[in-house]
Parts: sequence; C-alpha cells; structure tokens
Amino acid sequence: MAALTENRYTKHRDGIITAHPVKAAAHIFKGSLVCADSSGYAVPADDAAGYTVLGVAIEEADNGSGSSGDVSVRVQSGGVFSFAKAGTIAQGDVGGALYVADDQSVGLAAAVTNDIACGRLEALDGSAAVWLRLQL
Repeated sequence: MAALTENRYTKHRDGIITAHPVKAAAHIFKGSLVCADSSGYAVPADDAAGYTVLGVAIEEADNGSGSSGDVSVRVQSGGVFSFAKAGTIAQGDVGGALYVADDQSVGLAAAVTNDIACGRLEALDGSAAVWLRLQL
C-alpha cells in the first residue's frame, strides 16, 4: 500500500474495556484475572505456560457447555485492583513486578513458576492482599 497523500479517518477505540472470545469449557468469574491461552482464547488466569494476561473480568462468562468463541467476556485492561497475595510480599516490594498465581492471586517471581507478568505492586492492602497496577 502506498503512503498517504491526504488526511485519513482511522477507526479507534479507547481500549480499556475489550471483549474476548472464551475457550470451550471455561468459566470466568466477574472480578477475576483473565488470560489468553496459547490458542488466543480467554481463560481464567493461571500460572500456566503460554498464558498472557488480558485484564480483569467486568462480567461473568460461562462457556461450560459451548465451543471456543461461543461466549465472550469483557475485561478491563487498565487500573489498580486488589488481589490476594501468593507468597510473601512486603512493603519493600512496592513498585516491583507481580506475576499471576491464579485468577484471584498474584505474587513475586519467587512464588510462581511461569512468570506471567501482570503489573506492578502499587501498595499492600492489609495483610492478605495487594493493590495491583495492571500494566499490559
């Protein structure tokens, strides 16, 4: 395609809320971390090889009896969210990278296996949770 020679309208969207097709047999709960598996379908976040974080589910999506893509889930890809902490996370870790442990927990690299990055530690949220700043 040749370079532009005049103004052009470019379709766009804000990109903070996006919809993703859900994998067959997957059930994603509202408020959970959501990943794309190696085939590109949305699944509950887990410390699994080949997963990539998409964001936080803003609705429930149950594709338990459907084929991949029969149901979509809307996720929010930016913001600061409270999640349970996996392993030990202390005040000195603020600003450091956090990784997926499961669909409701995040931890430091030492607490996970596959290092699926999901963002930065914004702050501690009591003794059992942290504030995760999503950085996708």
